[in-house]
Order: sequence, then C-alpha cells, then structure tokens
Amino acid sequence: MEDIDLALFCGVDIPIPECQIILHPPSLKEISMIGEKIFLRGITILSLDKEQFNEGKVDLSNTSNFKIFMTIMQSEEGKEQKKAVKEAFSLLVPNSKLSFTPRSLLLNYNSSNVIIDESNFEFLQKVIKQAFCLEEKQSEKFNPADKNAARIAERMKQTRKEVARRKGDDVGSIYARYASAISVGLHLPLNIVNAYTIYQIRDILERYSLWMDYDIDMKSRLAGADIKGKPINWMKNIHTN
Repeated sequence: MEDIDLALFCGVDIPIPECQIILHPPSLKEISMIGEKIFLRGITILSLDKEQFNEGKVDLSNTSNFKIFMTIMQSEEGKEQKKAVKEAFSLLVPNSKLSFTPRSLLLNYNSSNVIIDESNFEFLQKVIKQAFCLEEKQSEKFNPADKNAARIAERMKQTRKEVARRKGDDVGSIYARYASAISVGLHLPLNIVNAYTIYQIRDILERYSLWMDYDIDMKSRLAGADIKGKPINWMKNIHTN
C-alpha cells in the first residue's frame, strides 16, 4: 500500500499485504500502557537501516536490514531490544503473539502463523517509518560494524542513546509535553488529544507552528514592517515519503 498519507492522518489501520498483517498506529493512550520509552525503542530497532552502521568503509551491499536486525535479536546483548520489539508489536498488531526463529519473525495472528523475513521485512519498515515519522532519523551514520553480534549490538546502544536524547528520555515524556501543548494551544480537552497517534501529533504541531509563523508575518506586514518575499505558506506539504 503506497498511498497511506491520508490513512495515517485519519489514524486508521494500515494493511501491509506483503506481510499479511494490518498495522495499527496506536494512540498516545495505548502507547502509555507499555511505556513511551519501550515503544520508541522497539520501533526504532524495527526501522533500523544498515547505512546507520557504515561510513563507506565496509561494503554492505550484500547485507540487508533484516540480517542486521536478526543479528541483534539473536545476540546476548540484544535482549533489551528484543523485549522492546515484542512490546511494540503488541500494539502494532493487536491480539497477536510474536516469536523469533533463526531466520524470521513468527507472528501468531488471526488464528494463523505469519512469517516476516528477508523477503518482506522492508515493507514493514517502510510503513513504520512513515507512521511514526522516523524517516528523518535514519540519516545518522556510525562507524562500520563487522558481523560480530556484540559489535553490532554496541552500535545499537549508541543509536538508542541518541534517540533517547532527542526524545527527551532524561526529562520525562516528550509526547506528554506535545499533547499538553496542543491541548492548551488549540483549546482541546486532553483526553481528546491523548487519542491521537504520533503521526497526528507531529502533523498538528508542525502545521500549528507554520500557522503561527504565518499569523505573525501577516500582522507584521499589516503593521507596516518591511518584510521581503512572499508570506509563509502555512498550508504547504509537510510530509515527505
């Protein structure tokens, strides 16, 4: 399913035919049931890109994202990440049970077993990146890791630290602050905002920020300020695929 922007904006479930699953973008309230930090850690691991581990010194053309992901899941150092992935899946695919085989993710789903492996893992990744606005997070580069599980796991620890720093891991829940800001700024009851998904929260925050900039720009122009260029287009496209 390529055209999912509107579906994500509406907060509906997203079919991933290649994986034979329907992904559920959980609301803030649902995420709170397992914890924001655990959920964000899980989806970050699921959306990892092999280029995160490379600076051009190692040829990774024959290594897939799935191979690196499974190496982490099977390593002794990856227990924490593995737990986070399972917890995240409990929200992403409700009423399912995730287990791991040496070469695949096995999902007991709708009374049948669904296999996610090297052939369809990146379809899952693509939807997760879009649904949780993670695409811009994948540009970070790290030193190349070899095939040793411990080395790769160490790189993931560094990735997790950076993600934690960005998301306010040491200063409480970043999405609680986002929800609070939206509630106050748009005069919405908090219980309504808590029903929004991460995609919706990010969309509203960015659009509202653009509108405020536009409003200030227009008021300044009307007040006689000498502002060059055209007014800010607060209705511009703010999502990139």
